[in-house]
Amino acid sequence: MVEKKLTKRQIQAINTQDKIYKTAVELIEIKGFQNITVEEICKKAGVSVGSFYNSFKSKNEILDTIFKLADDYFLNVVANNIKTGSTQEKIIKYFIYYADYNVDRGIDFVKQLYTVKNNLFATKGRSMQTVLEKIIDEGQNKGEITKDMTPEETVRFLFIAVRGIVYDWCLHNGEYDLTEAVHSYVNRLIKTLT
Repeated sequence: MVEKKLTKRQIQAINTQDKIYKTAVELIEIKGFQNITVEEICKKAGVSVGSFYNSFKSKNEILDTIFKLADDYFLNVVANNIKTGSTQEKIIKYFIYYADYNVDRGIDFVKQLYTVKNNLFATKGRSMQTVLEKIIDEGQNKGEITKDMTPEETVRFLFIAVRGIVYDWCLHNGEYDLTEAVHSYVNRLIKTLT
């Protein structure tokens, strides 16, 4: 199969979209998603408003992209890196990846995502959750995890707790090791599932 070469115009469009996205993320870290405008993003990125709308349908699509990148990471990286060990070990590894992913984004950025105005956390069927659902389903079939809840309910149960830790980490301005806190908490929490 012959790979089609991108035109200069297509490359320019990709570069413009990347520039807009990175600028928006930068502004989100500083001001919060709700407090920035398309015009402000464009001015800082040095592009026209028309260029923005050629790249994104709306400002909300930037937020969608942030979550899509996280979902892709969990589907393509995390799922492939936690194939061995007991179900409990896989769940702990999963949430260590989750904590590290938040730490890598930075405290200021994570603070801006953890708001009730961001309902993308509640979206069902996201790859991030389906990766964990599969681990739990396999664990239930092996008898390593209780069947008191469905895999989907178990994922929600665990995420409510872990997001609470991330929220607390934000409240404390990242003053403690999030990965260590998540590891310790999930290690204790998982005992209620066996």
